[in-house]
Amino acid sequence: MKGNKIRKILVVILAVLMLVSSAAGCSQKAGSGAKEKVLAIGYDQDSDIMDTMKTAWYSDALIYIHDRLVTRDYEFGYQPGLAQQWDVSDDGKTWIFHLRKDVKFHDGKEFTAEDVKWTIDTIKDPDTASPFSGDLDAIKEVNIVDKHTVEMVLNYPFPNLLYNLSATASGIHPANAYEKYGDDYGRKVVIGTGPYKLEEWIPGDKTVLVKNNDYNWGPDWMSNKGPALIDKIVLKIIPDENSRLMELEVGGIHILRNVPESSVEKLDNNPDITVHKRPATKLGYLAYATDKEPFTDVRVRRAINHALNREEIIQFVLRGIGEVAYGYLPPALKDEYLQESKDLAYEYNPEKARQLLAEAGYPDGLELTLSADNSSKSSKLAEIIQNQLKAVNINAKIQLYDSAGYADMLREGKQELFIREYSWSNADIIDWFLLSSRFPYPNHSRWVDDKSDELITYAAQRPTWDERAEAYKDVQRYLIEQAVWAPVYIPMHMIAVRKEVKNFKFHPWMLQYSDGFDLEVE
Repeated sequence: MKGNKIRKILVVILAVLMLVSSAAGCSQKAGSGAKEKVLAIGYDQDSDIMDTMKTAWYSDALIYIHDRLVTRDYEFGYQPGLAQQWDVSDDGKTWIFHLRKDVKFHDGKEFTAEDVKWTIDTIKDPDTASPFSGDLDAIKEVNIVDKHTVEMVLNYPFPNLLYNLSATASGIHPANAYEKYGDDYGRKVVIGTGPYKLEEWIPGDKTVLVKNNDYNWGPDWMSNKGPALIDKIVLKIIPDENSRLMELEVGGIHILRNVPESSVEKLDNNPDITVHKRPATKLGYLAYATDKEPFTDVRVRRAINHALNREEIIQFVLRGIGEVAYGYLPPALKDEYLQESKDLAYEYNPEKARQLLAEAGYPDGLELTLSADNSSKSSKLAEIIQNQLKAVNINAKIQLYDSAGYADMLREGKQELFIREYSWSNADIIDWFLLSSRFPYPNHSRWVDDKSDELITYAAQRPTWDERAEAYKDVQRYLIEQAVWAPVYIPMHMIAVRKEVKNFKFHPWMLQYSDGFDLEVE
């Protein structure tokens, strides 16, 4: 009762603060009677730098500041963006991109082929130290054919090029931005051609975007190709999960992404809020340092897989909202997902787990450390995994970290058992986490295996998309057989939206706020 009373008081306080901020945020625009439309969105973390070429964690703000050569429509199909069309040579190694001629950067500069070449070359330059550089390894060189035509020569056929060029990390910057703006670039100044401009970034607090009134080159698959209807977007950093939910309830924020499963029932019963649910391109898994004993033994890895009751985990941790993960990719990746994953996966069988441990030389079980981040979801997941492992004589001591400390621990290679969840919409996430060349980070499973490298490299370099997708299925079969991870769950992609947001359109990857989204203000 006492906790409920305190919560009510906090809600009242937040409501008052929200009304004050709304009064300021919805002030009349200069020279007009219309009130400014300010969309507030809640997030749990912020980027280290507001630069697509250097950051390791991409703020959503970068989606709207920068356009990309290629876009993804609401069915996740590849569509023109800054490139209005492209041609591919018969051998798949030369791509010609024909650029739009009506585009300008936020500083008024005309968009040309020079900007595309500079952006790609800068990402690939080792001195930039871009985390994204490996994704563009297939590109041998970028050549300017003329002012609005770019040639990309590849080292090998790479049908996944369109995916990488549509990613947030491939947002196009004006040529020589680093030379022009120096250390301010990515901190005080960010220049793109997108529907919103950077107005202010206070790291760890908020990012403010203001609409680009000159924007008139939205892709054809959007209903609104001109300036956005919403004047400003404020991305608020609210680390505490309960505080984000309270802000949503009282109207301090209008949209909350990654809604926790534990809050869905309550939000579904709130008439002011709609929770949009779709299958996510995410996967949660239990991993282990495969280069350390006892995990060097495949029998131990298989035993851990057999020890997990995934259905129980989904009910207990995800409140039944989600599905069992059998393989290494989410089913939402329809082309690349291995449909036979369920048949090949390890069923829940504690007796089999104990038998495998005994065969591996551990008849009396194991003493291990289970690491996780200290979020509510990960903490609960760690507890239930701890209990399930205990049933097969694996005593796991739980060690929780904040997000920064957790990343540091993995980089330093101190992990034994650990919990992870990835969010990615392409099979190349397997390359990212399991190629030997990515050891020791982000290959935090520390999986160094010649056959995996051979299978992954072969798949990544297939000349056509269909051949590539089939080859990645061979990769998945091998990884399941080797029990490199213990896949656990596929969550739902859930976004909570307040009633003030009009014409909301769900997008599987990037919400397109410029595509007719509107906001009702009083």
